[in-house]
Amino acid sequence: MNKFKMIGGLFSLALMANESMALGTQAGTSIENQATVTYTAGAGTVSAASGKVYVTVQELINANIVSQDSANVSISSPQTNAYLKFQLTNTGNGDEGFAISQQNLTGADNFDVTFSNAYIDDGDGIFDPAIDTLYDNSNPQVLAPDASMVIWVASTVPSGISDGNTADVQVTALSKTFSDDGQTSPSAGAVVNGQGDSATDAVMGTSGANADDDATFIVSDIDVAIVKAISAVRDNLGGGAGNQPVPGAEVDYTLTVTVTGTGDADNISVSDPLPTELKLKDGITGVITVGGVAETASSADSDGTSYDANTNTITVDLGTVTAGDPAIAIQFTTVIQ
Repeated sequence: MNKFKMIGGLFSLALMANESMALGTQAGTSIENQATVTYTAGAGTVSAASGKVYVTVQELINANIVSQDSANVSISSPQTNAYLKFQLTNTGNGDEGFAISQQNLTGADNFDVTFSNAYIDDGDGIFDPAIDTLYDNSNPQVLAPDASMVIWVASTVPSGISDGNTADVQVTALSKTFSDDGQTSPSAGAVVNGQGDSATDAVMGTSGANADDDATFIVSDIDVAIVKAISAVRDNLGGGAGNQPVPGAEVDYTLTVTVTGTGDADNISVSDPLPTELKLKDGITGVITVGGVAETASSADSDGTSYDANTNTITVDLGTVTAGDPAIAIQFTTVIQ
C-alpha cells in the first residue's frame, strides 16, 4: 500500500496492535516449502529433495467500522457538529489507512444532514472538536493489523425540523490504497498491483475496504439546565448568628434542574464533585434533599442519592423527567475544611 504519514503515539487512539494478525500471515512474508522422497534401493535407503518453492503473501485489505451509539442520537434543529461515534478497526494483514465518508440513507427517515468533518478521539471518549484531531482523508492515520481507533463523525442539522423526526446515515471507511487507484467501490478479490506492504499486491478482502455501518439522528426538542447557588452560610461563631465563610463554617447549596421543550429527558444524573476545601456535612451519614424529600447520602440504599467520600462527589439520579415539569431542587450542606 502507499505509505501515508504515520501519526505518532501521542494520540490515545486505542491502537491495539499486537502480534496476532487479524487475517493471518503478515503481508510480505515469504513462505518457503520443500518436499522430500525416500526409497530403498539394494541394501540402503536413498532420499532426494525437490527444489525449494516460495510464495509471497500479498496484502489482504479488510476493515470493520461499527457504531458505538447504542440508540438514536438526540440532536437539535438547527445544530452544527451533531456527532456520531464509531470504532474503526483494520482487520487486514498489513498497515492501511482509510478515508471516512458519510451518506444520507433513503427510506423511512424524515430529513437529511450535511457531513462536515470526522475527528480522531483523543482518548477521553468525549467529542471536542477543539481538542480531537481533525481526520485527514488525504493523509489518514495508518492502522497496523488488528489496531483500532475511535472516530467522531460530525454533521450539520438544518433548521425547521420537527421534534421526533429522524435522519438515517451510513458512515463508510474506504481503503486509501484502492481510493488512490480510483477504485471507489471495489469488489472482493479486486487488486491494486504493487501497492501492498513490501511491494506486494493489495487484494480486496471479503469484509471490504468499503466497510460501513449505519446510525440514526433524532430531533429532540428538549433541554436540561442546571444552576448551582449558595443559599446560606453559617459560621457557628458568636451563638451561631454569623455568616462568615471561615473554616468550620457550614455552606448550604441548592442545585436546580429544569427540563424544557417537549418530550422526556431520560436517565438524568447530577454529579457535583466538591473541591477539597469542602466536605458534605456528616459524610455518608449526611442528608441530601431532592425535591423536598430528605434522602440519605449513603450509596448502600436504592434512593439514587449518594456521596462518595473517596472522590468527594455527590451524585443524584433523577431518572426520567418530562419537559415542563416543575424544576427539581437538590439541597445539601457542606463544611469548610
